[in-house]
Amino acid sequence: MLARLVPTLLLVLSLPALAADKGPLLAALMKQQSYVYAWDGMMVGETPPPWVADFAKSLDGPPVPTIPVALDGETYTLGFTCKANDCEDNQLYVLFAPQARDAWGLLVSAGGITWLGRPDERIQGAIKSGLRR
Repeated sequence: MLARLVPTLLLVLSLPALAADKGPLLAALMKQQSYVYAWDGMMVGETPPPWVADFAKSLDGPPVPTIPVALDGETYTLGFTCKANDCEDNQLYVLFAPQARDAWGLLVSAGGITWLGRPDERIQGAIKSGLRR
């Protein structure tokens, strides 16, 4: 019994440390006006699938914490959401600049990938590096 209890106790005690570098949910960020402006700027001239617009209205998405991504000496924020009941083939990763100055996205679907917000190679690299974490 003690052999089972010790690993469980260690896991429970380590959870705060595992979450230490995790940020708020994308939905929580999207309740702040600066993030909404950055999101809206990312979407100018883009035609994402309807589920992306649905998320922006409802903020109903998976409870995945954002993660920090270092770029050019600053910390950017990478968030994630996906289509309800079809997450595997409908994913959106959004990278916000510090203070939500700007946003760029990587939309992944069964048909391939689409970049949103016209990210340059440096921003694309930052998003990809965040996905490798």
